[in-house]
Formats: sequence, structure tokens, C-alpha cells
Amino acid sequence: MAKTKNSKNSKNSKDSKDSVAYQFGLMDIHHERVSWSNIIIDSPISYNLLERRAMYYLTKEVKQKFVEKGLGVPDNWKDLYFYLTDEDLGIIGGTKNVPRTYELLSIMGEKFFSIRYRTAEGKVIIGKVHWVDTFFYDQETGKYAVRVSPEIMPYLINLNKCFTTFDVGTALKLRSKYTQKLYEICCRFGGDYRYRDLREEARGNVYKKRVVPIGISVFRQIFNLDEVRDPKTGKLIQAASYENSRDIKRHILNVAQEELLAMFKCHASNVWFDYDTVCAKGRGGKIISIILYVYTKDFPKEGEQRPWQKGDKPLMPYEPKMLPCEQMNLKQRLCSNEFCEYDKESQERIVEHFLSKYLTKMEVDYYMTQIRKEAMTCKDTYTQVLTVIQEKEKQKKFAEGTKQYQRNNIKDFVLKENLKAFGWKIDPPHS
Repeated sequence: MAKTKNSKNSKNSKDSKDSVAYQFGLMDIHHERVSWSNIIIDSPISYNLLERRAMYYLTKEVKQKFVEKGLGVPDNWKDLYFYLTDEDLGIIGGTKNVPRTYELLSIMGEKFFSIRYRTAEGKVIIGKVHWVDTFFYDQETGKYAVRVSPEIMPYLINLNKCFTTFDVGTALKLRSKYTQKLYEICCRFGGDYRYRDLREEARGNVYKKRVVPIGISVFRQIFNLDEVRDPKTGKLIQAASYENSRDIKRHILNVAQEELLAMFKCHASNVWFDYDTVCAKGRGGKIISIILYVYTKDFPKEGEQRPWQKGDKPLMPYEPKMLPCEQMNLKQRLCSNEFCEYDKESQERIVEHFLSKYLTKMEVDYYMTQIRKEAMTCKDTYTQVLTVIQEKEKQKKFAEGTKQYQRNNIKDFVLKENLKAFGWKIDPPHS
């Protein structure tokens, strides 16, 4: 669990002019909303604190130049230039750090930004792009010409799905690259979001809204904590960091929590978070996942706005009311299926065979594509489909119905409605 200092230390920290709360109270933050594709949000941290501030500032410039005017990705590379002054650099890195900010902008083009996404067919694509690919300084005008890489633009403009909106003014004031990333994550999951875990739902556990479990391997990947070696030469590129879970709590989670909470209390941020950890049994208490509880202005924490501490009511990730129970619960239904112990490939072939009994080849291809996508995240997908089909086959009305009746029943009820018991559905293909 997250830990807080005792009341005496907290008071001293509050009164100190070096404290987070005091410093944020002095800030003049110009709030402006910008959006990033979730591909950027999910990408590992590859830039340092100041470089990420430059990313935020350039995103604001992109919004003012392209998004607000409704323009697409420019065809002319000259349109991708942004002309900054020392005042702009002062906003990014502080008025006393203009030379340092100038230096980082001049070398940002040497750094790749890693992205990872999945195509509609389920294929994983891994790539690297630049944020800045050209930088010039005009000695006569004192202006800096920064060209944003055209490869990053599709992740900044014309976003109509899978994106996160955050306050660039808040992001520019954060004091740790880890706080920056956790701020982005909180903004992504701080709305009406509910994490879906079909295996938990089969047990009757439904996650509360704005509760986000993150596996430790995914967490380490996002925060760029693992060792990195060249895939061809095996040469060490980056050593692993914060390998002890205690260090992750101390240097990442607690630091970000304190900073975001202080900003939240000063009305400089709209989000902050609590966290809990899940440990494996019989493995020395090793952390296997971290659960974030995201709080916002519209959905604040109940009671006092402070981190969870020992003696408080436990943080509960699930809704208090379970899913409605049936004569046989979901787990029993799956376990009773004759095909539940078959391997995945065999189950896939069996599902396709069952669908072929009732649907056209084109419809079978459509449904198998949707089922395969779901199977990437849930190991019981094929068993779930087989279960609802076989349960329908046992109904006398279905068994005695015409071929057209059975076809419509499979499409409009079995795969669209009955699968909802397992937390998902497949809408019929468009005619």
C-alpha cells in the first residue's frame, strides 16, 4: 500500500518553501487542453523530463496551427516548422534554463520515440519515430525553427477514437518524468472508463470505474525500467532500474502521488491517484500487478483527500454488487463444456464447425475474425462461444426450427445477446 509521512513530518513539509504544495501554490498555470493518441500514452518513456516538456509544448503549437483550424497532416514539409523564442524556451524549461532547453531541442532529433500498436487484423506493429527532425537557430532574429516530424503528426491531429485529452499547462509544470507518465495515465482512465476483465467477471467481480490494474511487466515496460539490449549484437543499451518493488513505490509511485495530489489541492491539476499492489502467493510476496485508483474533480475520493494509509478502510477495486447469479454460475457453465480442456487451435476449429452448421461462409468468416480478436485477451473465448451455441441447441424450439430461424437465432440472440453473460458480444454483420 502507499504510505504517508506522520502528521508531524507532514506539517513540516507543508510549511517548507521547498515543499511540493508550496511551490505549486506559486505557479501561474495557463490551462489548455490537448490530445494524444493512446499509442503515445502507452509508449515507453524514452525522453527525459525536459524533453517531454518540449513534447507537450509542441503539441500545443500543433493544436493551434492545425487542430483548431481543422487541417489534416500537411503535404508541405515547410508547414511543419514552428518558430520559438527565448520566452517559449523559458516556458518549457524555466527562464533560467534557456541555454539548456536550446541544447535539448537541438539534439531531440537524434532520439527515437517507440510506438507499438495492433492492426485491425490483430498484427502487432512496433516502430520508432522522431518528435523533432530539424532544428535551426537564427542569430539575427534570435528565433528557433523547430520542425515536427511528419510521422508523429497522425498521433496528434484528427483523432476520433482511442485518444487521451490532458491539460498541457499542468503537464508542463510536473517535476518528474514518472509523474508526467502517471498524469497521462490518470487522464486516460479518469473519465467514465471501466476496466474489463472477463475472467474476474466470470467470478462475479466487476471493477469499479476509474480503477486500473497494471501488470508489473507492463508497468516496467511503460516506465522503461527493464534492461535493453541490441537484438542483433546483444550489446547492453540500458541497464535495468528500480528492480526492487520498494524502489518503484518510493521513487515512482509515491513521488508522483504526492506531486499530483498537491497540484489537485491547489486546483492546478484535475487528477490524482491512490494505489495498491497485488502480490503472488508462495513467491516471497513478489508484486505481480499495481492497481491505480484514479480520482478527479468530478469523481473525487470519498472523505479526506489524502493517500491511503494503514488503518484506513481497505481500497476495494470491485463493485460491491456482484453480477446476477444463475442456476449455474459462469465458471461452472464453462467447466461443464465438453470442449473446455481442448487446446486453443482445436477449439477454434470446433467453433468454426459449429458456426458453419447455421451460417453462410461469409458470415462464418466475419464471426471468426471477431472471435479471434477477443481470444487474444481471454483464454476462455472459444469455450464461451461453444457454450452459448450448445445451450441454444438444447432448446426444443431451436432444434425444431427452420434453417432460417436457426440462422437468425444464432446471429441475433446467441452471439449478440447470450455472450453478454461473459462480458462481450458480437453484433451481426452489416447486410
